[in-house]
Amino acid sequence: MYLIGVKRRDVYHTRYKESRPYAFTMLLNGEQGFTLVQALWQLQLFLFLSIGCVLIFSTAEKARPFEEINRFSQMEWRQTVLQLDEELSRATAIRSAQGGKALEYVSDQGRVVTIEPYQEMLRKRMDQAGHLPLLQKVKEFRVRTNQHRAILEVTDESGKVYEAVFFIYKGVVPTS
Repeated sequence: MYLIGVKRRDVYHTRYKESRPYAFTMLLNGEQGFTLVQALWQLQLFLFLSIGCVLIFSTAEKARPFEEINRFSQMEWRQTVLQLDEELSRATAIRSAQGGKALEYVSDQGRVVTIEPYQEMLRKRMDQAGHLPLLQKVKEFRVRTNQHRAILEVTDESGKVYEAVFFIYKGVVPTS
Protein backbone atom coordinates (compact mmCIF):
# COMPACT_ATOMS: atom_id res chain seq x y z
CA MET A 1 0.00 0.00 0.00
CA TYR A 2 1.63 3.11 -1.23
CA LEU A 3 0.16 6.55 -0.96
CA ILE A 4 1.10 9.15 -3.49
CA GLY A 5 3.15 12.04 -2.13
CA VAL A 6 3.44 10.64 1.41
CA LYS A 7 6.37 8.62 2.58
CA ARG A 8 5.76 5.63 4.80
CA ARG A 9 7.97 6.81 7.61
CA ASP A 10 6.06 10.12 7.81
CA VAL A 11 2.75 8.32 8.39
CA TYR A 12 3.86 6.18 11.35
CA HIS A 13 6.53 8.40 12.78
CA THR A 14 5.67 11.10 15.26
CA ARG A 15 8.04 13.57 16.67
CA TYR A 16 8.33 13.50 20.49
CA LYS A 17 8.14 16.96 21.92
CA GLU A 18 9.40 17.44 25.46
CA SER A 19 6.57 18.71 27.67
CA ARG A 20 6.90 21.65 29.98
CA PRO A 21 6.56 21.01 33.73
CA TYR A 22 3.23 21.90 35.26
CA ALA A 23 2.89 24.50 38.02
CA PHE A 24 1.82 21.97 40.66
CA THR A 25 4.58 19.41 40.23
CA MET A 26 8.18 19.49 41.33
CA LEU A 27 10.55 20.72 38.70
CA LEU A 28 12.30 18.05 36.69
CA ASN A 29 15.84 18.00 35.39
CA GLY A 30 17.35 17.97 38.88
CA GLU A 31 16.30 21.46 39.93
CA GLN A 32 15.42 21.59 43.66
CA GLY A 33 13.26 24.68 43.96
CA PHE A 34 9.65 25.85 43.96
CA THR A 35 7.97 28.22 41.62
CA LEU A 36 5.92 31.07 43.01
CA VAL A 37 2.72 29.28 42.05
CA GLN A 38 3.82 26.16 43.92
CA ALA A 39 4.67 28.18 47.02
CA LEU A 40 1.26 29.90 46.92
CA TRP A 41 -0.47 26.53 46.44
CA GLN A 42 1.26 25.03 49.46
CA LEU A 43 0.53 28.14 51.55
CA GLN A 44 -3.15 27.86 50.61
CA LEU A 45 -3.16 24.17 51.53
CA PHE A 46 -1.52 24.90 54.90
CA LEU A 47 -4.01 27.67 55.69
CA PHE A 48 -6.96 25.46 54.70
CA LEU A 49 -5.80 22.63 56.97
CA SER A 50 -4.97 24.89 59.92
CA ILE A 51 -8.31 26.74 59.73
CA GLY A 52 -10.05 23.37 59.46
CA CYS A 53 -8.36 22.21 62.67
CA VAL A 54 -9.37 25.42 64.46
CA LEU A 55 -12.98 24.94 63.37
CA ILE A 56 -13.00 21.33 64.56
CA PHE A 57 -11.59 22.30 67.97
CA SER A 58 -14.02 25.19 68.37
CA THR A 59 -16.92 22.87 67.52
CA ALA A 60 -15.70 20.39 70.12
CA GLU A 61 -15.48 23.22 72.66
CA LYS A 62 -19.05 24.29 71.94
CA ALA A 63 -20.25 20.74 72.61
CA ARG A 64 -19.27 21.07 76.27
CA PRO A 65 -22.35 23.03 77.40
CA PHE A 66 -24.20 19.73 77.33
CA GLU A 67 -22.19 18.82 80.43
CA GLU A 68 -24.01 21.63 82.24
CA ILE A 69 -27.28 19.75 81.83
CA ASN A 70 -26.04 17.20 84.35
CA ARG A 71 -25.32 19.84 86.99
CA PHE A 72 -27.46 21.70 89.52
CA SER A 73 -29.10 24.71 87.88
CA GLN A 74 -28.86 28.10 89.64
CA MET A 75 -31.77 29.42 87.59
CA GLU A 76 -33.95 26.48 88.59
CA TRP A 77 -33.03 27.09 92.26
CA ARG A 78 -33.99 30.79 92.05
CA GLN A 79 -37.25 29.96 90.34
CA THR A 80 -38.10 27.36 93.00
CA VAL A 81 -37.33 29.83 95.81
CA LEU A 82 -39.51 32.54 94.25
CA GLN A 83 -42.36 30.10 93.69
CA LEU A 84 -42.18 28.77 97.27
CA ASP A 85 -41.96 32.29 98.68
CA GLU A 86 -45.18 33.23 96.94
CA GLU A 87 -46.99 30.04 97.97
CA LEU A 88 -45.80 30.13 101.59
CA SER A 89 -46.85 33.77 101.98
CA ARG A 90 -50.44 32.71 101.12
CA ALA A 91 -50.39 29.46 103.12
CA THR A 92 -52.63 29.11 106.17
CA ALA A 93 -50.48 26.58 108.08
CA ILE A 94 -46.87 25.44 107.63
CA ARG A 95 -44.87 22.67 109.30
CA SER A 96 -41.84 20.47 108.78
CA ALA A 97 -42.61 16.78 108.34
CA GLN A 98 -40.80 13.44 108.19
CA GLY A 99 -38.20 14.54 110.72
CA GLY A 100 -37.23 17.70 108.87
CA LYS A 101 -36.96 16.03 105.46
CA ALA A 102 -40.18 17.48 104.04
CA LEU A 103 -42.18 20.69 104.20
CA GLU A 104 -45.96 20.59 104.45
CA TYR A 105 -48.34 23.51 104.21
CA VAL A 106 -52.00 24.11 103.68
CA SER A 107 -52.58 26.33 100.68
CA ASP A 108 -55.10 29.15 100.58
CA GLN A 109 -57.38 26.77 98.65
CA GLY A 110 -57.34 24.26 101.53
CA ARG A 111 -55.12 21.65 99.84
CA VAL A 112 -52.23 19.99 101.69
CA VAL A 113 -49.01 20.54 99.72
CA THR A 114 -45.84 18.56 100.47
CA ILE A 115 -42.35 19.54 99.29
CA GLU A 116 -40.09 16.51 99.61
CA PRO A 117 -37.07 14.83 98.00
CA TYR A 118 -37.70 12.02 95.54
CA GLN A 119 -34.79 10.18 93.91
CA GLU A 120 -32.53 13.02 92.67
CA MET A 121 -35.13 15.76 92.66
CA LEU A 122 -37.24 17.93 94.90
CA ARG A 123 -40.92 17.44 94.19
CA LYS A 124 -44.21 19.07 95.09
CA ARG A 125 -47.21 16.88 95.88
CA MET A 126 -50.77 18.05 96.43
CA ASP A 127 -53.00 15.95 98.68
CA GLN A 128 -50.57 13.01 98.37
CA ALA A 129 -51.47 12.56 94.69
CA GLY A 130 -49.00 12.79 91.82
CA HIS A 131 -46.05 15.14 91.86
CA LEU A 132 -44.54 18.16 90.15
CA PRO A 133 -40.72 18.31 89.90
CA LEU A 134 -39.38 21.54 91.37
CA LEU A 135 -35.62 21.07 91.42
CA GLN A 136 -33.30 18.53 89.76
CA LYS A 137 -29.92 17.10 90.89
CA VAL A 138 -30.67 17.34 94.63
CA LYS A 139 -28.66 15.14 96.97
CA GLU A 140 -30.19 16.17 100.30
CA PHE A 141 -33.07 18.35 101.51
CA ARG A 142 -33.63 19.64 105.07
CA VAL A 143 -36.33 21.86 106.57
CA ARG A 144 -36.27 23.80 109.83
CA THR A 145 -39.19 25.84 111.06
CA ASN A 146 -39.33 28.50 113.77
CA GLN A 147 -42.22 30.66 114.96
CA HIS A 148 -42.31 32.96 111.92
CA ARG A 149 -39.89 31.47 109.38
CA ALA A 150 -39.03 28.33 107.49
CA ILE A 151 -35.46 27.54 106.45
CA LEU A 152 -34.83 25.20 103.52
CA GLU A 153 -31.39 23.72 102.92
CA VAL A 154 -30.68 21.95 99.65
CA THR A 155 -27.42 20.10 98.96
CA ASP A 156 -26.62 19.48 95.31
CA GLU A 157 -24.73 16.46 93.97
CA SER A 158 -21.37 18.25 94.22
CA GLY A 159 -21.92 18.93 97.95
CA LYS A 160 -22.65 22.65 97.70
CA VAL A 161 -25.34 23.80 100.15
CA TYR A 162 -28.04 26.30 99.17
CA GLU A 163 -30.24 27.91 101.80
CA ALA A 164 -33.46 29.87 101.56
CA VAL A 165 -35.28 31.59 104.40
CA PHE A 166 -39.02 32.21 104.09
CA PHE A 167 -40.84 34.53 106.47
CA ILE A 168 -44.26 33.28 107.47
CA TYR A 169 -46.95 35.70 108.54
CA LYS A 170 -49.59 33.27 109.83
CA GLY A 171 -47.35 31.16 112.06
CA VAL A 172 -45.90 27.70 112.06
CA VAL A 173 -47.76 24.62 113.18
CA PRO A 174 -45.66 22.61 115.66
CA THR A 175 -44.08 19.47 114.27
CA SER A 176 -46.08 16.37 115.11
